[in-house]
Amino acid sequence: MPKVGGKRRKSRTHKEIEPEEEDPRCFVVRRGQAPKQIKQLVHDYREVMYPNTSMQLQDGEKTKIKDLIKAAQFYRIQHMVFMTSTKKNSYLRFIKNPRGPTFTFRIVSYSNSNETLNAQRKFKSFSRIFCPPLLIMNGFNQDVLFEDEKAPKPEHLKLVGSMIQGMFPVLKVNVAQFKTQKRAVLFVHKDDKIYMRHYHISYNIKGIDKKMKKIIKANKSLNLSNYNSFADYLQNANPQTDSEQSDLEEIEQVDQKDEKSKMSVRLHEVGPRLTLKLYKIEEGFLNGTVLYNRVVSKTKKAQEKLRKVQRRRILLRSQRREEQEQNVQKKQQQKQDIQQFDQKEKKVKQK
Repeated sequence: MPKVGGKRRKSRTHKEIEPEEEDPRCFVVRRGQAPKQIKQLVHDYREVMYPNTSMQLQDGEKTKIKDLIKAAQFYRIQHMVFMTSTKKNSYLRFIKNPRGPTFTFRIVSYSNSNETLNAQRKFKSFSRIFCPPLLIMNGFNQDVLFEDEKAPKPEHLKLVGSMIQGMFPVLKVNVAQFKTQKRAVLFVHKDDKIYMRHYHISYNIKGIDKKMKKIIKANKSLNLSNYNSFADYLQNANPQTDSEQSDLEEIEQVDQKDEKSKMSVRLHEVGPRLTLKLYKIEEGFLNGTVLYNRVVSKTKKAQEKLRKVQRRRILLRSQRREEQEQNVQKKQQQKQDIQQFDQKEKKVKQK
């Protein structure tokens, strides 16, 4: 310790902590009139994107895009997910904030999380977990052309894959521990459709009896009054049933520190389920040049005309903004001149 009254000098050295990259955040919002099923689907998709989204975001028919953009700037939101429904179809939009691009999908079929859990033979409820999900993707980098001319090309699928990949945080393999990963999201492109599934991950010790696993998980004292020994309990006790597991095979996970310990991984489907079909790709935020459209196909000349029209609109907007700024500056100068003139008159009257 230094002397009393003297300056304190730093004697210990601290390691500088490198700034971590922020996880991508998103808003999940419904727009326009929507049935109860779509409202529930919005809530379930927020559960998928949790904790990098707001669960209590208020949305309704009167919510404006301008308000969402302002809120996104304040909370550093990088992506937006819009869900809309019409009389014929329901649509899902992935948008990169603030300049785009915008990906529009038609929802072919869907099921809420309650429906997926009730469809299982052994119902099991899962609580909300404060950790981002693992992203699993397949079929977005294939250079395969479909027979249907309206189907998207490999270039468009790569854009969709990069968009979905940017919505989830990056997994750091050197730092991450497999036991801390509790959820997984699966996106698969197959037969011109995109399938989305949401799973809960559970880990079990492999090579141990089911009853012993149940005792380890319970972490409570046992009532052995009716048994002669612990071995008698393991032999004669009623077996416990396991939870519902997915059709996927078990995966062996070996810890690097302890090679003898092995864990089996099980995936429990939690929901929601989504089957999507790519409908449209726009360059901007809900507008701009159309890079892909399933229904309308335009020639290169028509696309060039649309680009010229959009450039003219941008130029007109910039000119109007400059004119408005100049008018505001003129008004401010006039006010200053009037104030100065009034002050001079007061001085003259006082004399």
